Amino acid sequence: MFPREKFLTKGIDNLSDMDLVAIIVGRGIKGKNFLSVSKSVINKMRKVVVRGDSIDINDINCVDGIGTVTAMRILAGIELGKRIYDLGTKERYVVRNSGEAYEILKDIAKKKQEHIVALFLNSRFEVLERRVICIGSLDGVSILPRDIIIPALELNANSIVMAHNHPSGDAMPSTEDEDITKRIKEGLELVGLNLLDHIVIGDNQWQRVDF
Repeated sequence: MFPREKFLTKGIDNLSDMDLVAIIVGRGIKGKNFLSVSKSVINKMRKVVVRGDSIDINDINCVDGIGTVTAMRILAGIELGKRIYDLGTKERYVVRNSGEAYEILKDIAKKKQEHIVALFLNSRFEVLERRVICIGSLDGVSILPRDIIIPALELNANSIVMAHNHPSGDAMPSTEDEDITKRIKEGLELVGLNLLDHIVIGDNQWQRVDF
């Protein structure tokens, strides 16, 4: 599914950084795939940020397939985000245990359908992104390891924390919860990713799934 289609069907919260840039970039230039160009832009910007520098137009303009006008659009989008949401001074959440994860994710307890969400963390346990992985009926949801692996690789995440709610309000993990968690953990390990935790969230309570 292309980024624009994903935006319209799933909403902006389900777009990765690469998807967002791809929408700005459009179809790139002749002979260049716009998703590949967008990935190059993201990788370039991340390297600049890791160095502790501010992103400059020359940092983006040097990416093959990005012209001056598109580089200006990307920087304008970043600046607009900073001004509206004060993203420039906003610190990232750090998650090192189940309790800290619960504080970030406890709002899903109010959902009437079962929601599976994930926190994608870097090597410093900082939250890169919170994402809804899937939504089910009151009877539950189905999830595959690839549903976690694909966004984790897109985000260059190091580890993942999973959580889901029980609409009944009871946070006791089921046998199915444990089986699914084990399958996902094994799938993540195959590509070098680490499942830190999986918690079940109920009414003002949470419990850790054993795996």
